[in-house]
Amino acid sequence: MRVVLTAAVFMASAVALAVSVAADASHEGGRYSPETGHTLDTVFEAFYDGLGGAAVVGHPITESFVDPYSEFLIQYFENARLEYAPNTVGEFEVRLTELGVLLGGWDLPLEVDRFPIGNNPGCRYYPESGHQVCHAFLDYFDAQGGPTVFGFPVTEFRFENGRMVQYFQDFRLDWYPEYKEGARIRVAALGREHFRRMGYEPSLLEPIVPEDLEDYPVLDIRLSSSVLKPLIGSDETQQVYLVVSDQNRQPVTGAVALLTIYLSDGIHFRMMPITDAAGVTQIDISLEGTVPGSRVALEYTVVYGNLSAITRDSFYVWY
Repeated sequence: MRVVLTAAVFMASAVALAVSVAADASHEGGRYSPETGHTLDTVFEAFYDGLGGAAVVGHPITESFVDPYSEFLIQYFENARLEYAPNTVGEFEVRLTELGVLLGGWDLPLEVDRFPIGNNPGCRYYPESGHQVCHAFLDYFDAQGGPTVFGFPVTEFRFENGRMVQYFQDFRLDWYPEYKEGARIRVAALGREHFRRMGYEPSLLEPIVPEDLEDYPVLDIRLSSSVLKPLIGSDETQQVYLVVSDQNRQPVTGAVALLTIYLSDGIHFRMMPITDAAGVTQIDISLEGTVPGSRVALEYTVVYGNLSAITRDSFYVWY
């Protein structure tokens, strides 16, 4: 018993040491993704690129961290999870977590003697898993690397939430018929879904902004507007607020906003102050002469560099 316990302790220590070494190395360099505000760990970088990078795996949505359940170094991406774990001979390597199996299950294989596998044009049967891939799914599957990237199919296509999907060992593919030809297959965000189901600390998803903002491009602007009083008197002054943030909910400073105000006496235009360090701008609107009972519509048009966005709001002059 003492020998067994000693071996178990040794193996646990070896795993912890290997993960610790990888975790330490992860802080050296790495590729930052401004789209999500996280850095691809150098431990996973080559494997990630070999899978097709962001086009297949998605951008990182966490930093790398040691999984409290498996004690392996892991990192979540939009569509997948990578882990640094021992293989069958005890050597550590990077691999995909089988999120397709974990979230979609593994359906019973097709009965080859009853199903006309060879007579189904546009499909390919995989005896390794007992399932086939067909038509647009097969075209995308082949173009992006096939089983080497996605694993083998573990279900036939099925409908989930009104959409046709198919699970593979490591991923799920979704069909979007509303998109143009050649862009109708998308990789599902199983990484986000699995992270949510695992109950990890939500703060792990919080974006990290680099100290050198020159390395942090604003790729998208998002608007949030509000008014001080949803119901207000015609003899009062309304205060309107606008918050401009980027793709990672970080404040955007220096954005220009034009406010279009639809009052009962006509349309008015106001240039708002540029957004401050908190991404906020605010102005007052005089309601003198506005007809009681009328709705005042607001339209904000915001420009930042070559980006633009529009949002709308409203309030009522009640008396």
